[in-house]
Amino acid sequence: MLVIGFFSTQFLLSFLPGNVSAALWRAVAYGAFGVSLFLYASLRNFGKVDSYIGTGDDLRRVYDSMPTAQRSPDPPFWAFGGNVQFMPWMLYNLFSATFQPLDFEKQHLTVKGLQDKTRPESKTNPRSMEDDVILNHFPGMSHDLPMEAPVIVVEPGLTCTAQDVPGSSFLRRAVDRGFRIVVIERRGHAAPLKSPRWNLFGDSDDTEQIYEALQERYPKTQGFFWIGFSSGSKLPIEGQGKFDARKENGKTAPSFVAMACICPGYNLETCFMGFKFPYRQMCLSSTKSKFLLQNEALLRSFNPEAYEKAMNSADLQELLLHVAPFAGYSTGKEYFEHENPVLFAPQVRTPCLIINAMDDPLTVPTNAFGKMPGRENGPTFAEMIQQSTCGLLLMAPSGSHCPFLDGQMPLTKVSKSLGGLTLNCWADSCVLEFFEGFLAEKSKSVDK
Repeated sequence: MLVIGFFSTQFLLSFLPGNVSAALWRAVAYGAFGVSLFLYASLRNFGKVDSYIGTGDDLRRVYDSMPTAQRSPDPPFWAFGGNVQFMPWMLYNLFSATFQPLDFEKQHLTVKGLQDKTRPESKTNPRSMEDDVILNHFPGMSHDLPMEAPVIVVEPGLTCTAQDVPGSSFLRRAVDRGFRIVVIERRGHAAPLKSPRWNLFGDSDDTEQIYEALQERYPKTQGFFWIGFSSGSKLPIEGQGKFDARKENGKTAPSFVAMACICPGYNLETCFMGFKFPYRQMCLSSTKSKFLLQNEALLRSFNPEAYEKAMNSADLQELLLHVAPFAGYSTGKEYFEHENPVLFAPQVRTPCLIINAMDDPLTVPTNAFGKMPGRENGPTFAEMIQQSTCGLLLMAPSGSHCPFLDGQMPLTKVSKSLGGLTLNCWADSCVLEFFEGFLAEKSKSVDK
């Protein structure tokens, strides 16, 4: 918008005499600077993080030990708006992925899905939907990081890959602090599909099979953690809600020490409605290209009507409805009933940190304060967090969609093997302090 405004102003002033045009240019420049200064000062002086914290004693101890969570992000003056923060963030991410890529050790894992996700496994409903997911381990087994190191499972965003989840600052900082990282490239993210099974937000059945593989690979780890970025944050809430419910009924299920979700959209029925220009078309185009066009023959032969409707979708919210058959459901209604994370959030018993920014130009952070589907007379998501024993929601005044740049020169040191410098992001710091806090809580309970 700033670029459009700049060229529009330049075009209009070109019709005026030179001396008048120059004077008006100075007035516009000074005015823009003054407005920016006022907005930045207001953000610094009045912008506070709204914290919604559950009732658990361990949760409150960990929150009190998180210095970063006690303050607001400190975005640089030159990049503090929701849209402007994207520019240096994306440029740095592109630079890192190109010139300082992380040396992942890749593990191909075959996962199997049910034909019909609404019914249990049986002879008439076998796990015949096979495909490969890629587990990107960093550092690899040859590194001197102890096998006891805690493991963070990372769910990337919409069309992201291991080198850009989005960005890699969290990955570098986590490894620098003693964690091992495993980035999951879900079905279709790193290679064309082998079967017509694809869930835009990921499949928790696949997650369970991934978890079992990680348990075999890291039997001595101090514990597993789980984080989702943007659309990848659906899985920790939906999946762990189902897993914790099973454990409460005496059944086995994946277990994580703690989880985090960065910039979730909460309700899948409305999560894409906040996408503004130009992000709406950019994300729609990249999604169609990466998942639909790349797998056209396979998906079209499985369900030509669903494929055609998905390709003709005007936005991602409409597309999500039409691709339900590829996720294992007959209709969008069935998909939401079985996959919408806000329906399973009340079942979560695992410590969970959720971070949003109110200036997010993509997702709908206000969904946290809206009624949840099927619970119109019940609490909002934020109220549910406060009533839980394990939830912590941090709603920051600034941060955009994932950057959360922190500091006038938002860089922080990491070891030379990790690039020497990486972006200093407020949300990354909060998550690492949260995970370290619950790792300490776990160690204390073991010592007892």
